[in-house]
Order: sequence, then C-alpha cells, then structure tokens
Amino acid sequence: MLKNNKYSSYLLVLVFVLLLNFWLPRLLPGGPVEYIMGGGEDGVVFLTEAQKAAMLEYYHLDDSVGTQFMKYLKGIFTFDFGLSINYKAPVYAIIIERLPWTLCIVGIASVFSIIIGLLAGLYSAWRYPGKMDRSLFLSMLSLSTIPEFLIGMVLLISMSVKLKWFPLSGAQTAFLRSDLWIDHVTDIVRHAVLPALTLTIGSLAGMYLLMRNEAIRVRNEPYTEFASAKGIGWQGIMFKHIARNAALPLVTMIIIRMGALMAGSIIVETVFAYPGVGKLLQEAILGRDYPLLHGLFLMMTLFVLLLNFIADMMYPYLDPRIRTAVKRGARG
Repeated sequence: MLKNNKYSSYLLVLVFVLLLNFWLPRLLPGGPVEYIMGGGEDGVVFLTEAQKAAMLEYYHLDDSVGTQFMKYLKGIFTFDFGLSINYKAPVYAIIIERLPWTLCIVGIASVFSIIIGLLAGLYSAWRYPGKMDRSLFLSMLSLSTIPEFLIGMVLLISMSVKLKWFPLSGAQTAFLRSDLWIDHVTDIVRHAVLPALTLTIGSLAGMYLLMRNEAIRVRNEPYTEFASAKGIGWQGIMFKHIARNAALPLVTMIIIRMGALMAGSIIVETVFAYPGVGKLLQEAILGRDYPLLHGLFLMMTLFVLLLNFIADMMYPYLDPRIRTAVKRGARG
C-alpha cells in the first residue's frame, strides 16, 4: 500500500510539472519572433508581416494552443520536440552535446562537496562544543550566505584575471595545437576547475551542517557513551559508531542535493560561459526558444524525480527500521 501511494505521488508530481513546463515559457513576455527582431516592433531587425507569418508557420507557432499542446505531449513520449529556434538543430541533439560538460562539473563538485562536507561536519561534531567547532560552524554559516555567482566572480577575477592560473571562459581551448591526448585532457580539466570549485564551495556548507547536526545527535546516544566507557579509541568511536550511524539518514539528503547542484550549474555556467546545460537553459530563456525549453525542462524534471526515487528506494535497505515499517504497511 505504501509503495502504491509513493508511485502515485511521483506520477502526480510528474504530470503537474510536465503541464506546467508547457505554460511557463509562454508566460514570458514576448516570443521567439520578438527576440529575433530585437525587442518588438521597433527592434533592430525589421521583418515584414509576411516574413513574420512565414517564421511562425515554419516553427508551428501559428497553430492553436491546443495543437501545440498535443505536439508537446507527443514530444514527451518520443523525446522529439522538433527544431530549436535559435540553433536550427534538433533539440535532443543540442542537449546531448551540452550534457557531458554539465555532468563533468556537477560530478566533480558532488564528490568533493560530499567528502569535505561530511568530514568537516564529523570533525566539528567531535569537537562540539569547543572553540574549534564554533569557529568552523560560524565559517560555514557565513559561507552559506554567499551566492554562487559572487563566489564565481571572485574566483574568476582572482585566479583567471589576476593570477592567470586558469582560462577565463569556455570548456576547452579552440584550435588547440597539440596531437597528444594528455594535452587535450589537461586543457579540459583546467577549464572545469573554477566552475567545479564554485559549485563545491556553494554546496559545502549544506553538507557540513547536515553532518554536524546528525553527528552531534548520535554522539549523545547511549551506545556511543558505552563504547567510550569500554575504552574504544576516538578513531573507532568517530568512524565506526558516530559516522556510520549519522551518515545513514543523510543518504537521501545527499542524493537530493545532487539535483540542487544541477540547478546551481545554471548560474555558474553563465558566470564562466561554460557550455553546459545550464548555460543552454539561460540562452533558451532569453531567446524564448520554446522547443528547447520544453526539452530542457523535461530532462531536468526527470533527473530530479529520478534522484528522489533512488533515495526513496535506497533508504529502506539502509535503515532496518524503515524496512520493517514498509513490510508491516504492505501486510496491512
């Protein structure tokens, strides 16, 4: 019964979001033709009424809203939303071309933010309520208030403009003169460092606070005090008792936060002109590219729902208490 309710809730959320994704782009002021003209009737590009009508007909924007909606629903099942208005290419091809760049920086940021945040939170909980814990807590709390675009700008100005350690923008150097694969890999890594570092710093405080609060709770449990009374060393208590039991409830939150990193990549990729899905979404919004927006919204919706579904499926296997409750609910 619990599983059926869970599947139903996911299905309802998916249907609601997919319907919302059709209307959101059309609620934006203006449209694709106005963007091409440069802002309306008095734009920088002059188009005759015949040219406007031909453009609307070519992209099927002159169809009724009902017809456009039916084509949108068909695109959901076939993953074919037609041609992008700005790029004049199939939507799925553009997304597939940009997706690896976003997965690269989001993957790197996820690994480092999880490792550093959990270790820092565990150390802070072990030092609680000492000066080291307070200093680390206040530092992370202050870091959480800084927006990601500001972190990115500081890193860009300091490490790219002033020190010239990393490239200013892009994902790889155009026309790189080298036949060695290691040079191309190094070039890609150098371009990915600052965007990935920005995402890592932006999500680090959240991981730290989650681990610290949960580890402090576990540290006050009777079995932790009993382990200390038995003479077990601090390393055994910290990693075998506190870390192991504190990390259990955090698994779902960590997986869900990976979806937030995907959303955060929109701002970061814009700051560094990194050619990923986030930058593509920003360009699609500015250009009122309805087909491309539909494809991007569908991809991000499925990505976030999939992460939530994985978290829900994993948690009962990680926590025996939840697994017992699910079995009782199924029997009842």
